[in-house]
Amino acid sequence: MRIAYSAARTIVEHAAARSPREACGLLAGKGALISLALPVANAAAMPEQEFALAPDEQLRGLKEIDERGLDWLGVYHSHPVSPPIPSQSDRSGAVDSALLQLIVSLENPKPRLKLWRIDGATVLPLELDFAGAPSTDDAGELTSNQRLGMLAAGLLSVLALLAMAMALLPPTP
Repeated sequence: MRIAYSAARTIVEHAAARSPREACGLLAGKGALISLALPVANAAAMPEQEFALAPDEQLRGLKEIDERGLDWLGVYHSHPVSPPIPSQSDRSGAVDSALLQLIVSLENPKPRLKLWRIDGATVLPLELDFAGAPSTDDAGELTSNQRLGMLAAGLLSVLALLAMAMALLPPTP
């Protein structure tokens, strides 16, 4: 599966804003691409330890997904102080094995997202790639394509300056 960077960012920002409570929401897209994350209020009795999608907001979100011509692919929620591994509550709350479960962990400074398929007692981790992510790595260094582009732009600038300088020279007799 792939997730659009914008959807992943929505999830992380929602989770950070709701911490220390668990944030939750809907995942939508087409095929193997999660392109939209819709935050939904957490209606759980103990939102610091579990999540439950608020029914009215869930219905509103499902209507929006339908209006956008997308498919409902799953749900997301956060673990403010624990790893992105489904808890017993997460497992027992997963009533439809066709729906994906994305968990974002905030236990470390850098949030971690993990995708799961839960079918009863079976919990299967799924590969999750990012689509449309910024083109710099974690250290903020340029990618090889960016470095090559900057080198090419620099060389073209030097050539343009040389051509202008040659054009400004007085003609030789």
